Amino acid sequence: MIVLGGGVSGLSAAWRLASNGVSVDVLEAHYCVGGLARTERQDGYCLDVGPHSFFSDEQWVVPTILDLFDYTLEPMPRMVKFFYKNKYLDYPLTAQGVLLQMGLLSGLQAAFSYLKGRLFPHRSATLGTPEETVEDWAISSFGEHLYRSFFKPYTEQFWKVSCTQLSSRSIPTHTRMSFLNTLWLLLRRRVTKGGESLIEREKLPTYYPRTGFGEIPERIGNAVKSCGGNIHTSSKVISVKELASGGMRVFYDKNGEHKEIDGDYVISTIPLTSLAKMLNPAPPPDVLASTDKLDYRSLVVLGMATEKQNVLGCSYIYLLDRPYNRISEMSEFSPYTSPAGENIITVEIPCLRDSAAWKAPKEELFDMCIGALAEDGFVGPGDVKRLFLIKDPFAYPIYRKDYAGHLDRLLEYLKKYKSLATLGRCGEFMYMDIDKCMVRAFDFVDKLLKKPEYG
Repeated sequence: MIVLGGGVSGLSAAWRLASNGVSVDVLEAHYCVGGLARTERQDGYCLDVGPHSFFSDEQWVVPTILDLFDYTLEPMPRMVKFFYKNKYLDYPLTAQGVLLQMGLLSGLQAAFSYLKGRLFPHRSATLGTPEETVEDWAISSFGEHLYRSFFKPYTEQFWKVSCTQLSSRSIPTHTRMSFLNTLWLLLRRRVTKGGESLIEREKLPTYYPRTGFGEIPERIGNAVKSCGGNIHTSSKVISVKELASGGMRVFYDKNGEHKEIDGDYVISTIPLTSLAKMLNPAPPPDVLASTDKLDYRSLVVLGMATEKQNVLGCSYIYLLDRPYNRISEMSEFSPYTSPAGENIITVEIPCLRDSAAWKAPKEELFDMCIGALAEDGFVGPGDVKRLFLIKDPFAYPIYRKDYAGHLDRLLEYLKKYKSLATLGRCGEFMYMDIDKCMVRAFDFVDKLLKKPEYG
């Protein structure tokens, strides 16, 4: 079998296949595995695309991954803040935080706005439909004040798309709980019948490897190879063709050399829109038109090496009204991510492909960010001794309000390929946490191997 993409989903699928004795080849365009969970290392500096932390409410997932390490990963609390109007709030945003941490006036405004919304509900034809927008959902769920003061500015800063054009699915699942239910869960610390609440999930202990989160996909990759699987890095897929035999042929470029590989099945975890345009023959015009309506938000990560320590007092902080939406401190995750006595402060800059921020070099991005960083008391120009830059064009699927129909059309077309499946965050156009990507990959392979032709 052939797996396209060496991120967490692709590697997890390959691991499950290889451990069941299936011959598998993974094609990864980057020079290292991990995808959005990778760590890039240079001269003793380790910079994540994120960074991430590993946790799961699936009891078997954490020990499965920890067993891959030859040293002990100690659990630690997830330390996250939200910096809002010069106040630090709990993150993810909670009703408790709104009422107690935003300040009395803002809390009262939010509460009265919410109560007004209960008495005079927000009306919209899209509410409860597949085309429900962030604006309609947030006003209906939290009231006009909280929408205008928080959800709208932060959502539009993150996605670079108007809230009137974004599907409500763009809001993280843990925030999609009603105001009163969230408050009730927090104050009672209850567990719902469906399992641990999503707010509680965010409070699970996390694990982080010594030299970057990328150690997790790297060790999964080593497990793939120890089971006989092959991982081909620096191998960019060019075209995918169905053979008369029912198998698949993948054409790819490895360091300028054109190659091809045949397999009886392809699992694609590369961006869904990219896969559609690689198919040979090409999909019909209506499918390609829908493909063009689907897009991903890009990510730029600027790393700044400094000797300053204990800069944030937590792992990372979300912010409003800055050139970046998150600032992280790598030494809070692990002191081994930098040379002794040093640290890396990273800022994540949300952008769309071909925007000015996407095209800008690291020096220009530094000039764009350093003023706000210095004003907030994090780092100044003289504190930074070296810059690092990571860019990823396909970081988050953008759920525009009309995305569902276009996605369904593309996925329906792909069903005609009996030996091709899509998987993962980019491959399925579905935002998922890393542990959920792993579980979904394992489950998919288990079902695939039960089919008569593979069993």
